[in-house]
Amino acid sequence: MKRFLVLILYFFIAVSTFSQNITKNKYSGGMLVLQLGYTYTANRHQNIHDVSFGLGGILRFYFYDFLTAGIYGGTQKTKYSSTNSGSSYLNLGYGGPFIGISRKAGKLRYSISAFAGKGTIRNLHIESQNNNTLTEAYLYKNSTMVYSPIICLDYALSQVLNLTFQTTMITAKSDNNKLYNPTFQMGVLFSR
Repeated sequence: MKRFLVLILYFFIAVSTFSQNITKNKYSGGMLVLQLGYTYTANRHQNIHDVSFGLGGILRFYFYDFLTAGIYGGTQKTKYSSTNSGSSYLNLGYGGPFIGISRKAGKLRYSISAFAGKGTIRNLHIESQNNNTLTEAYLYKNSTMVYSPIICLDYALSQVLNLTFQTTMITAKSDNNKLYNPTFQMGVLFSR
């Protein structure tokens, strides 16, 4: 663990030291390391309302002074309790393009975008289990289209390193059930 932290420290020092003085960003990209959301959906057995966690990534290109486009994706996993089990889960993986508007003001960049891409919903619903043995369980896997508005605020820590804060409403439809997942995302972006 200490080696990992030292490597990260050296990496940030190197990026800060050798970064060019760029007055205009061409692109930024990185990881969304914290994705906290809340899932609203249903399957054939029950309504699902519970907290979700995930990871993701985003790559944004900037055009002119106000346009942005790129690719965005991630996963959201929701663990929930069913009648006789606390181990059921729903996992949404998604990715695709987005387009929007963006404006930079000092160390802040504001972006509003619309995302549409493909996704997959996997749902293991456990009706009952005996210790580690599943006695009645259902596995659903469905491909779907995922739609989402993305509202984003980036804060420049240096010329190439930004913190990003995003809110989004991930929306999908699976097996005639709609899925809504309002999500707060936080991450680190590298810019050029």
